Amino acid sequence: MAPRGDCSASASQTSMLVLRDAANDHKDVLRWKLSRGGNVSIGAFGDLVGGSTGMRVCVYDASAATQPLVGLVVPAAGTCGKKPCWKATRSGGYRYKNRAGTATGVTGVKLRGSEAGGVQVVVKCRGANLPMPALGATPPVVVQLVTGDGIGETCWQAVFASVLPNDATVVKAHQP
Repeated sequence: MAPRGDCSASASQTSMLVLRDAANDHKDVLRWKLSRGGNVSIGAFGDLVGGSTGMRVCVYDASAATQPLVGLVVPAAGTCGKKPCWKATRSGGYRYKNRAGTATGVTGVKLRGSEAGGVQVVVKCRGANLPMPALGATPPVVVQLVTGDGIGETCWQAVFASVLPNDATVVKAHQP
């Protein structure tokens, strides 16, 4: 599957990606931060707290490997431990917290949108449940976040033209 062609991006956005494949799978890491990713209202994220919207994060590269390299689904609503997984924040966004990283290794997500400042995304994943691909990515590397209910979806992305370091244990990329 190829990356979506309808994802929002901004010329002024900054982004960072880290993939780390540790010898101990419990120490595997995926982190992605996106700032100033295009103007957006908070409504574009859908209803992550109430359960009508889900979220996906996918990492693609230009290799012949099966794509996406990483595909993570973060369900809406739900309970993580004894607390709700998703919360609306005072800053006009959402926060997901799952310390156990059950399902796909996602331990935290922060989403914030504003008409003036654009979307801000932070995705943190770690542990043995994170489906870590064989590293050594072929640029360009594309990371996409999709929220929606399957009928109406919104997508944001970062495209990394260069990736350094880029080997079998670590992939790091920055934009710009």
